[in-house]
Amino acid sequence: MDNEKIDRIFKFVFNNFTKEIPLDQVATLANMSKHSFCRYFKSRTQKTFVQFVNEVRISESCRLITENKLQITNIAFACGFNSLSNFNKIFKSIKGITPSRYRSHIQR
Repeated sequence: MDNEKIDRIFKFVFNNFTKEIPLDQVATLANMSKHSFCRYFKSRTQKTFVQFVNEVRISESCRLITENKLQITNIAFACGFNSLSNFNKIFKSIKGITPSRYRSHIQR
C-alpha cells in the first residue's frame, strides 16, 4: 500500500515535471494534507518534494544538453523551469557547474 502511494507520486512527477506541479495537487493525489505529505515524502526519500522535482528536471536537462539540439534557454523552459536564472541556479547547486560549462565538458 505504502509503496503504491510513493510509486503513484513518482509517476505523477515523471509525467508532469515539464509544467508547474502544485503541492496541493500532489498532496491530494496522496490523499494527505500538504503538511502531512511533505513529512511523508521527506521520510521516504530523505529529500523535500521540491528537491526531488528539481532533480528530475535537472536530470532531463542534462539529457537534452547531451543531445545538443536545443539552446540552454529552451532546455530550461522545456524541463519545467519558469526562468533561466532559476534554472542556472538550481542546475549549478545540483551539478556543481553551470549548464553552459556542462555542455562544453561533454563536447570534449
